[in-house]
Amino acid sequence: MYSSPTPQDELTSTVFDAVQSLPHSRKANFLLDTALELIDSGQYGQGVENYLEVYLKTPNLSKRDIARALLARGNARKSGGERLLLKSQQGGCHRIICLSNVTRKIDFQAVLKLDPANREIQHHLRRDKVIRFMSAPASQRAPLEVWERIALYIPRYHLRTWLFVSAFHRDIAVRHIFHTLDLYFGEDQENLNRGLDIFDRAKADPVFASRVKSLRLHWAYEEGDMLDLMTRIFRTALLEFRALKDFEWIGYPEMRADMVQAVLASHSHLHGLGLIGWHFDAVGVSAFRNLRKFTLRAEDDDGFADMGEVRTVLDQNSRTLRHLILGAYLARHHSWDSAFQSVTIKNLTHLDLVDTRISHIVFARIAHAHNLQSLTLHGTFEEPGSASIVFGSDHVIDGQHTFLPHLEAFRFVLVGHDDEVALYQSVTQFLRQRKKLRRLDLGSCPWELVLGVLPDLTGLRVLGVRITNLAQDSLNSLVKSIPHEMCALNLSTVVSEQPLNEYARSFSVFSSLSFLHLHSLSKHRPKPNLMSEKDFQVQTDLWTSSARCIATAVPSVDFIGWHGEHYVVVRSEGDEGCESVELKELPSRRRLDCGKGVDLGSEDAAWLERKDVPMDYEMPGLE
Repeated sequence: MYSSPTPQDELTSTVFDAVQSLPHSRKANFLLDTALELIDSGQYGQGVENYLEVYLKTPNLSKRDIARALLARGNARKSGGERLLLKSQQGGCHRIICLSNVTRKIDFQAVLKLDPANREIQHHLRRDKVIRFMSAPASQRAPLEVWERIALYIPRYHLRTWLFVSAFHRDIAVRHIFHTLDLYFGEDQENLNRGLDIFDRAKADPVFASRVKSLRLHWAYEEGDMLDLMTRIFRTALLEFRALKDFEWIGYPEMRADMVQAVLASHSHLHGLGLIGWHFDAVGVSAFRNLRKFTLRAEDDDGFADMGEVRTVLDQNSRTLRHLILGAYLARHHSWDSAFQSVTIKNLTHLDLVDTRISHIVFARIAHAHNLQSLTLHGTFEEPGSASIVFGSDHVIDGQHTFLPHLEAFRFVLVGHDDEVALYQSVTQFLRQRKKLRRLDLGSCPWELVLGVLPDLTGLRVLGVRITNLAQDSLNSLVKSIPHEMCALNLSTVVSEQPLNEYARSFSVFSSLSFLHLHSLSKHRPKPNLMSEKDFQVQTDLWTSSARCIATAVPSVDFIGWHGEHYVVVRSEGDEGCESVELKELPSRRRLDCGKGVDLGSEDAAWLERKDVPMDYEMPGLE
């Protein structure tokens, strides 16, 4: 208790008499100043509560002084609640904590009504983890968990705006934005400086480093002093990324034995490891345990590491490995027969074979991987006739398929098999009545065969389809054959009766469609070196306006693809309430980009636009 004491000495008696002679306003100020000093010194209690209660009952107080008192009491109650929260971990204080939270919120709400421009209350509300005023909109009262879920469905391009809303939203946004980092080290000085800045910040800011869960390093260096310097810098920074779960080394030079040991020493707990380059040089990579995902892309068997080590990686991680990605180069000799002898193959749930020869041995092992939920087959079958028989062996018994019964995603992109009609017929037969299939891309499969299977796929939400000769009738058939709940769609063609953007309005019936890519194999972006400056500007404007027409015609899309280029759609309210649509171009693909690439807003779009199908080693214009 902090009630007025009985006078005991001359000083106390004199002060007591002096206070009594003061006018009401001065007495109130004295009471407030005393209460604030006691709060600052950590002596908040029932006596201070009484001082402030009496002060707030005093008539004719200024709004500024009332706000000071309410803020002080609210902050004191907040601090008291936090101390009780620590004690509550040992039991017994939950009801008191709830009362403390309610009373402090009442104080803060009163300050906000008195002085909405008060900087201190605004600062407090920005820092508060949950805004719970009942008079506020529901969006402001939503708890952290709800905002976290919302952020999961917002593309990183748009999520950046959260950085400027409040500290509460910023904390959520940075966790998502910096979850995956792509750093590029090569001749581009701007990218190099950005990568070095990231490493410096990771060393100086452990909180920032802990947000990075997936790190992808893109290298483009020849042997020399610069490479040695950069790898030394990387080694020192790697230790700071303590929360790292996934690591990918992309480009040249490939990840070698010394770097394998460095990563193994600091991050032996990795869940995902990717080695993406021209050769397999990662000697000792089989020492990793508990991998859930393993990616290897090498164009041939001529690397420093023995290809038998791939089998060892699979065997050593048989208990945990569920996602395997193997890529090669069709023009060079390679084989995965040894790796597919591993017992791990039958445990996989996700398998991707990219730009590779698929032998009968490999495909026979896939046929026995009954747990597969996602399968990508991109390349060439060594025995297409045998593959056709395996696909044709599927039967439906009591609504259950006998071949890959749990399949939810299937990509079938073949090279050099355009005349293998029997193979495509077997594949489409294999796909019939698969209600659980969500994602499908059949590459260059004849349109007539694809059309025959689409009505059976009621769970389909993502589709990549090629219609060689596109007309309005064939497009209408496509729209009628797929569910209206489609989320992502890629339509490619060779010959089109009309400009592709003219067909965009047909897709407006899909209210959930967030990604749409229209692609003609004969259309390419205007190039300044092939035309005059004036013609280049005219053609570029035409290119951009045609792409914008797609976004305008399909109001649900957030991202569009236009003949291989990707754009994010930015919608805003224009003049007279009309919607304004702008396109922001996303970075173009880079040589050896894989898997994730540029964020397209959803896992569905990322799967559909996966950049390493095909790998396009020799595509001009890639960095």
